[in-house]
Amino acid sequence: MNFFKTYPRGVLGLSSIEMWERYSFYTMQSILVLYAAATVAHGGLGFSEADSLRLTGIYGALVYVSPLFGGWLADRVFGRKLAVLLGSIIMMFGHASLAFHGINALYIGLGLLVVGCGLMKPSISAMVGEFYERHDEANKEAGFAIFYMSINIGGLFGPLVAGVVTENYSYSTAFGVAAFGLLIAIVNFLLCRNKSLKNYGLRQTKHTRNKTPWTKAERTRFWTYIGLCVTNIFWNIIYALPYGLFTLYADKNIDRHILGLQIPSTWYFVMYGMFIVLLAPIVATVYQVLDKKTKFNLTLSYKLGIGYIILAIACAFILPFVKQIGIDPSYIGSSGWLIMFYIFFAISELITVPVLLSAATTFAAPSFSATLVSLNMAISWAIGAYLGGEFGALTQSINPFLMFEWVIGICIVFCIGHFVSNKRIERIISAK
Repeated sequence: MNFFKTYPRGVLGLSSIEMWERYSFYTMQSILVLYAAATVAHGGLGFSEADSLRLTGIYGALVYVSPLFGGWLADRVFGRKLAVLLGSIIMMFGHASLAFHGINALYIGLGLLVVGCGLMKPSISAMVGEFYERHDEANKEAGFAIFYMSINIGGLFGPLVAGVVTENYSYSTAFGVAAFGLLIAIVNFLLCRNKSLKNYGLRQTKHTRNKTPWTKAERTRFWTYIGLCVTNIFWNIIYALPYGLFTLYADKNIDRHILGLQIPSTWYFVMYGMFIVLLAPIVATVYQVLDKKTKFNLTLSYKLGIGYIILAIACAFILPFVKQIGIDPSYIGSSGWLIMFYIFFAISELITVPVLLSAATTFAAPSFSATLVSLNMAISWAIGAYLGGEFGALTQSINPFLMFEWVIGICIVFCIGHFVSNKRIERIISAK
C-alpha cells in the first residue's frame, strides 16, 4: 500500500480508467484477426489469413493516427478531461456495434473505435504528465510506468475473458463484454472527475494558448521528438505482431494442451500482459533507485537503445519456431518459443513505450503535450501497425525465418544509433 502512496491520486485514478478502457480494447483486439479469419459457419467473416492480418494492420494504423486530430481538439477545443469522456462513450458504442455479426457492423464498429480512441488516448496520457513538473523526469517516468502497468492489467484480463467467452459462447458475445468494460471506465471517470482530477485536463483559454510563440529551443525539441518517433516505427512493426501474426501462430502452430485441456489461443496474449504487469513495478523502482542512489544516468537514448537490444534477444528466441513453420506451415511446436519471446518483448516494451509517452510531455511546448502524444501515435504506432500487418501478410509468401533474421540485424543498428546520439539529445532537452 505504501508503494502506491508515492504517486498522486489523480495518476492512480487515470490509471484505473485506462485499465478498463484497455481491457475493452484488448478483448476486441485479441480476437479481431481470429474473427476475420474464421469461417462464417464458425461465427467469423471468412477472410483469408493474409487479408485478416492486413485488416488488423489497417485498423491499428487508423486507431493510432486518429489521436493526431483528437489531441489537437483536446488541447484547443474540448479540454483533455471532456475529450476522455467523449472518447470513452464513442468507443463503448463501437464495441457494441461489433457485437452484431457482419461486414457492415464490422466497419461501423471499427470506425467508432478509431474516432473514440483519437479523442481519449492522447488526452489521458497528457493528463498524467500534468501531475509532474517538466524536469522531474524520474518521478514522471515512474508515474508513466504505473500508468502503463494499468494498460497491461487490462491487456491481461481482456484476452483472458475474450478466449473463454468466444469458445463457450460467440465472438459477438465477446464484443459485447468489451463494451461493458468501457461502461465501467466511464463510471470510474465520472467518480474521479470532481475529486482527484478536479483541476486537471481543463481547456486552455485563448489568451493562454496564444501567449508566446515557440522559442528556438522549443522548435528544436519538437523536431527532435518527431525524429525519435520515426526511429521507433520499426519497434512498433514488431509490436503489432502479438495481436496479428502471433495470435494466428498460437491458434494454428502451438500445442495448447495443458493437463489434457486445450487453452484458448488468446491466452498467450494474456501471458504477454501478465509479464508486463509483473515487471512494471520493478522497472519503475529501478528508475527511482538509479536516480536517488547512483550517479548513473539512464537517459532517454540509452533506454531506447536498450529496448532495441532486448527486442533483438526476443526475436532470437522465436527464430527456431518460425524456421520450422517456414519449412512446414502446419508445424505444431512448443509454447516455450512464444513464451520466451513475450518475456523479453515485455521488458523491451516497458523500457520503450512509457519512456516515449513521458518524453512527449518533456519535449512539448506549453499546451501542446496532448498533440505531441498524438503525433507519436500517428508516426510510430500508426505506421508501425500498418507495416506490422503487411509484415504478417508477407510471412504467408516469404520464409518468416529470413524476415526475423533481418529484424535482429536492424534492431542492432537502431541500438547503436540511439547510443551514439545520446549526448546531443540530452543537450537539446536541457536547452532553454
